[in-house]
Amino acid sequence: MTVEELLPIAVRKVLDAGRQLGAAEGRKRAKLVAETFPNLARAQHLQAYMDLEFVRSLDAAIDKRPFLRRTLAMAERAARAFPRSPVIASFHARLLFVLGEYDAAERECRRALDMKEPDDPQMDCIPAWSIGGENRGARLVSLACEFHELLNKILVAASDYWDSMSGESQRDGFLRLRFDVLQDEYRKVDRSCAFAMSDVRSFVEEHKAWRFWDCPICDRKKFVESGLLLSHMCNKHPRAVLPRLQSLLDRTTLGDEALESDDSLDGVTFCEDSAEQDMICFSKSSDVFKWLFYAPSSGVGAKPFPELLEQKREKGCMLLESIKDKLKTLPADKSSTEFSEALPRIRELWNEFLKASVLDYRGAILTLARSFLWRELKKCMTEDPELAAKKISATDIDAVFTKEVEPSRISFQPSQADGALMVSGDYEESDVDVKDESYEKPENNMESSDPAISVAEGNNDLYAKLDILDIDAKI
Repeated sequence: MTVEELLPIAVRKVLDAGRQLGAAEGRKRAKLVAETFPNLARAQHLQAYMDLEFVRSLDAAIDKRPFLRRTLAMAERAARAFPRSPVIASFHARLLFVLGEYDAAERECRRALDMKEPDDPQMDCIPAWSIGGENRGARLVSLACEFHELLNKILVAASDYWDSMSGESQRDGFLRLRFDVLQDEYRKVDRSCAFAMSDVRSFVEEHKAWRFWDCPICDRKKFVESGLLLSHMCNKHPRAVLPRLQSLLDRTTLGDEALESDDSLDGVTFCEDSAEQDMICFSKSSDVFKWLFYAPSSGVGAKPFPELLEQKREKGCMLLESIKDKLKTLPADKSSTEFSEALPRIRELWNEFLKASVLDYRGAILTLARSFLWRELKKCMTEDPELAAKKISATDIDAVFTKEVEPSRISFQPSQADGALMVSGDYEESDVDVKDESYEKPENNMESSDPAISVAEGNNDLYAKLDILDIDAKI
């Protein structure tokens, strides 16, 4: 028999031993299996799995936290050794959540959701076939749902914690941020000097406005009024923006009032602290948690400022081209039916251009602040002395680690269809960059690239270990 054929038998016997002889015996045998099959992800998962079962079985009066730290160490080693195993990542992330390591739990979820070529969950799940799905793709989707469910649990825990905080703690810790903190946050996505908080303040004080347009054609100047932008484009770029457009836009269409106001940005203002340090302040409102934390908790992160500008220029140029095409076929006779029918669409396209190409500094600031504050809130939860001192019970564990379905109650589905579906699936959150170099696959890890190895090629030590597990390797 090959190693790959022996492992499922060993896993089943360990699970049986845990049920029949107790969690302590099952844990001991799982450790032996992990040592016997060091290059197989399921064997390492089994050790952490049975250690968790042992922790679950401890007397109800015993705090499970210190014992879970040992389980976490096993899960972390397995996750590093097998970075393409979404099953191990799921176990690892859930364990981090139980221990209150919320930021680490979220990062592990997003790492898993961002896997490009994840292993089939069937290879590593315990018990066998405990993850639903008739093929690899379906199983990956099932597991992706588990990650998103855990992300939602983190958000709910954060919301409850936020509601428990005093207004003073919310204001001092989360509703005011120094310029240098925001600048450091921006450097994490762009090391250039393309965005500076001091420049933003100077712009706002000079123009009494937060938003502006760049000319999408020449990118030479910022315009705070749409009428000035139109005049510039018609005079400087008449081939791209036909001058006739100016005569077709009435005061309402041309004015900035055509833009819909984003009320969520009204809560961003400048202020100073007691040391006269420049700060950004956020208004306190009834939905401040949703306003500050929903976007980053769903994986929406900050982008380099030049990238934001380029996206708006590209969209703006596309809309200007559409306007130009409409103008080319517009009749000269303003009293004609064709003219009357075409004019509303031209004005509509101009409004779309204004909305798509405007950039509001408050939006960029808010995105940076949200990313930082979301991490800070999770850090605050993890470091809270009261939460850290709270005992962890078996019930707390079971609330996150739902009991696995017994193998005998699972419908065996032999289909091996690839599915070619990454764990990231269609979820936008996985666009966020959460790469962690510590999870790069080590060179000496031969997890799935090894050819099937016959146990007969092993040594007497392997036979001895298999004998303990009551497995006949010579079948």
